[in-house]
Amino acid sequence: MKILIKDLVLYGYHGVREQEKEQGQDFMFNISIYIRGSGLKNSDSLQHTLSYSDVIREVKKINEGQRFDLLETLSRVTADRIINMSDVVEKVDIRIEKPHPPIDEKLGSVGVEYSVSRMDRQVHRENGETVFISLGSNMGDRKRNIERALEGLERDPRVDIVKTSSLYETGPMYVQDQEDFYNMVALLKVGLDPFSLLGLIKGIEHDMGRKAGEKRYGPRPIDIDILYFGDRRLHSDILEIPHPGIKERKFVLLPLEEVAPGMKMDGMDIKSFIKQKNLPGKIQKVS
Repeated sequence: MKILIKDLVLYGYHGVREQEKEQGQDFMFNISIYIRGSGLKNSDSLQHTLSYSDVIREVKKINEGQRFDLLETLSRVTADRIINMSDVVEKVDIRIEKPHPPIDEKLGSVGVEYSVSRMDRQVHRENGETVFISLGSNMGDRKRNIERALEGLERDPRVDIVKTSSLYETGPMYVQDQEDFYNMVALLKVGLDPFSLLGLIKGIEHDMGRKAGEKRYGPRPIDIDILYFGDRRLHSDILEIPHPGIKERKFVLLPLEEVAPGMKMDGMDIKSFIKQKNLPGKIQKVS
């Protein structure tokens, strides 16, 4: 069974050119949603399919809520959102076009096509590398900054967010004269090598306003560190795995114990390690 949404035209502000981001333009969406057939057999219930009204509502929310440089990213985010709406969705094909692109040549439209299947995502989750990252923010809307960083990671189809810790408010550790941080740890499955993941992270930090050359350990809208990348050990000028600061940072250890309670550290479980270290510093669970 296939649900079709044809020629849905929405006004958005996506594109590399400043003109596109400021003035906006029409975007045409064509979406095919493949529904698991067994769920529909002898059934006339909406619970065994997906409402096209709900799908359109989600597409509009993405289109209106974010501005993407690339249609490729918009298509991936939209398709991934749809496939996560219900377990009955097996596959999503999406085509997004600009009917009136800002170029001089005469043509009908330009666009991209993207497909994602539940099987592809399952294989990725089973075969991807297990990665732990920490996220922190102490500027602006700290909670929303961390949410935006996670959304940025999840836009990449090679990154799957498996689990996140609670959100903690923590005092600054190295430079005291600044606002408190919000911190959390996330468990990922990734189909990237460590340096490619680092590049993705640095791009997200830059897009969120973090500038190169700023004061080390100073205030920042977002800070993302790779803690562990499978069982790899890596030492380079720009990346060290495992992260050398893990064992001295309570704001990393407590949320890490939440997402990986069975992890061993110096021959003991992480909870016992935290108790033995008795690290100083303010830390309080927020949500």
